[in-house]
Amino acid sequence: MDLDSWTPDDNARRLATLIATAVGVFTFVALWLGASLHALLGLVLGAVLGVVVWFIARRLLVSWFRR
Repeated sequence: MDLDSWTPDDNARRLATLIATAVGVFTFVALWLGASLHALLGLVLGAVLGVVVWFIARRLLVSWFRR
């Protein structure tokens, strides 16, 4: 695999996935352990927030990498 041939869209997608995963896991742990919510509720809310962050971060990163 030639890493120099990655497009700005590829870079934005990969970085957005890392950011969204970190936010989703942090949210899950914070709601489950910090707010004492049920583990499944924290997992669902963490996943939903991760998806939302992924869409927002990907759009912002694509516009940033294409400059």
